[in-house]
Amino acid sequence: MQDNIKEFIKKAIANLIDNTSSEKKINKLIKTHKAKIHFIPIRYRIFGGLLQSMNIQFGNFIEKLLHIIVENETQLNIETRISGERKIKLSMTKDSDKLVDSFITNCQNDNYDDKQLLINFNNLIDKCLKQERKNTTKDITIKHDVDVLFYDEKNKYYYLEVKYNDDHDTGKYADINRKFIKSYIGICNQLNIYDINKFKPILYYLTKKKMKGNIYLPEKEIIYRGDKLFNEFFKIQYSQLDNIMTNIGDDKEIVELFDNLYDKIQNKITL
Repeated sequence: MQDNIKEFIKKAIANLIDNTSSEKKINKLIKTHKAKIHFIPIRYRIFGGLLQSMNIQFGNFIEKLLHIIVENETQLNIETRISGERKIKLSMTKDSDKLVDSFITNCQNDNYDDKQLLINFNNLIDKCLKQERKNTTKDITIKHDVDVLFYDEKNKYYYLEVKYNDDHDTGKYADINRKFIKSYIGICNQLNIYDINKFKPILYYLTKKKMKGNIYLPEKEIIYRGDKLFNEFFKIQYSQLDNIMTNIGDDKEIVELFDNLYDKIQNKITL
């Protein structure tokens, strides 16, 4: 399993480099940077820009990695209809939409402790799912990426919203949590499951870093960090994945890929 993960990571990096450094994109960057006056040599500016673009796409890379891990677990199955899909239309009732908005506002104003937050969160989900089950008319539609959706041998479903790191922008934090909750409710409608005991939402951070407390989601029950997801669901150990990711940048094949990219940029500039 560990060798499979390493090979997948190396293949995914190669694909990421190919997708980011097409001839068309490099030519466009050369044209853009030649028109600018700067003390940094143009080859480094272009190379740095491509590296930054790859860095931005790293979140998608982590999602694909979790997909392959789930697919290799014999006791788990990917929900193939919408898992990993982008901009899925998810519908819900106006009543549920208002309940979620009120919940977010109340969390901001009342500063609940962990116990009360868990009670309030479970009450919110219970009320929303009762609304969704009762009302066939769904008035609200949102578009959202469904990062990872899978189910276990007991046919219990899990929705993972995947983040690399807990380094959120404070101004956007409320909306991130609001959309996470609404997306979960929308997926409940897609699956026709209206019981949190049969379908669990998880906000997952690959790293263990905790920037600050989440005032909207119960930390122990809904938020998973680092090895917690692996300990609960996967045979591969988090430490194995962490070791691979820590050292993959020094792998000779990966170094060669980036060296070749830099040479490609340099050769095109000197033509």
